[in-house]
Amino acid sequence: MNLQILLIAIPLLLAFLSLLLKKQSNNLLLVAGVMNVAFLTIIQKGTTVIGGFQPPFGITLVVDNYSFMALVVLNILFLTTILMSRNSIEEYGSVLLVAMAGLNGMILTGDIFNLFVFLEITSITAYILASKNNNYKNAFHYLVIGTLGSGLFLFGIALLYGMFGTLNMHDLSIRIADVDSAVIVLPTFMIFIGLAVESKLMPFSSWVKGVLGNADDIVAPLIAGSYAATSLFVFGRLFSQVLVIDSSLKILLLTITVVTLVLGEFAAFSKSKIKEILLFSSIGQAGLVATLFVSGLVLPAVLQLINNVFSKVVLFTITGKIAKDTDTDEIAELRGIFADHKIIGVSFTIASLSLLGLPLFFGFYSKINVMFGLFSLNIYLIPALILFSTIIEGAYFIRMLLNLWNTGEEGEKSKLEYKTDKIVSFSKYKKIGVLVISIVIVLMGIFPSLLLDNLYGDKTLLNENNPEYIFEIKGGM
Repeated sequence: MNLQILLIAIPLLLAFLSLLLKKQSNNLLLVAGVMNVAFLTIIQKGTTVIGGFQPPFGITLVVDNYSFMALVVLNILFLTTILMSRNSIEEYGSVLLVAMAGLNGMILTGDIFNLFVFLEITSITAYILASKNNNYKNAFHYLVIGTLGSGLFLFGIALLYGMFGTLNMHDLSIRIADVDSAVIVLPTFMIFIGLAVESKLMPFSSWVKGVLGNADDIVAPLIAGSYAATSLFVFGRLFSQVLVIDSSLKILLLTITVVTLVLGEFAAFSKSKIKEILLFSSIGQAGLVATLFVSGLVLPAVLQLINNVFSKVVLFTITGKIAKDTDTDEIAELRGIFADHKIIGVSFTIASLSLLGLPLFFGFYSKINVMFGLFSLNIYLIPALILFSTIIEGAYFIRMLLNLWNTGEEGEKSKLEYKTDKIVSFSKYKKIGVLVISIVIVLMGIFPSLLLDNLYGDKTLLNENNPEYIFEIKGGM
């Protein structure tokens, strides 16, 4: 039996059930999360035809090496996030069940129009979550930007359908390969803009500051983790397998993604609030991942994506809880806060250093393969910009860590009585969750084969040949 459909159907079924059993909606959400992760242990790769019509005419759900990895990342992220911040779910259990179904649908669908349908479902849940804690103005801004992006995405799909007479992604990729890439410039750019809104690419990311800057300890990690991961995986699917271009448009797309990387890091450096630093860092990292996908470097993009979303879930979960309990996320007002929360502090530090790409952390392995992958394509300007951005990234992360750990002012001896008087209470679920993720980040840095064996070799992403540029160094040794 093909279980692909259950990854969508079970959360949807429980979402309807939760409307009848409102007091049990959060428990139903946990049941759905656990069931989806369990399904991934027995799911079979292949194509499931929905409705009896064979592709390219019918609707299909596809589980290949790429989508399977995306499903694993998404469902583990989603379950981990709701477990760590269960007390913050409140009355949003039904919304999160629909979100789970929509996110899985985006990854599984083999039909580009159904991708639009699942994108709309997922976007609606994101708008609702963005309004949590009475954040209505920023949620409306997100709604307007998202609706414009979705409209362009749909228009691009319509143009592709008019040109090629099919909506099946596999069939589209074959037909597009037989024509000059200049023919698909307009629909490709429209689809790019539609996905750029959800993927947080500049200048289409104006909603991010208002939403993530005011989100709590469940909305922020969900949008920066599960939602971001799904959007970028879908971006990678389309621009690495379906809408493969080799024209002046590719230069334009790379310009947008690289500018997003650099400006995102500069913006993060200029901020003094932890949430704003993290959200602009997320924008920069989204630019890097999108750059790799557009360049055709699927494996390095996936490695960087995995490192970024898991690290950001840790950082946003901790920061969201601190801001919720203290009513501030200003670094200067939280000096030495980790002195009383060492497990939380260590987890925050590991996630930060992994984002920097320091040795012994998974981020080192992902970034060095990014560099080798770009060098293998004889691309040198982008690696230089990545190194420059990493220096900026290092400056603001180290500054932030020093302030959150150090209990004294700069230039004076550190004493416990100098630390902030702000009080934060972390639940055991948060402590265990962030610690487990940070330990996994270290283990994958020291033993990258734990993940890499499932990404290439006999199980290559998008059926590409084994990348010759893969750097086999382990843990920086």
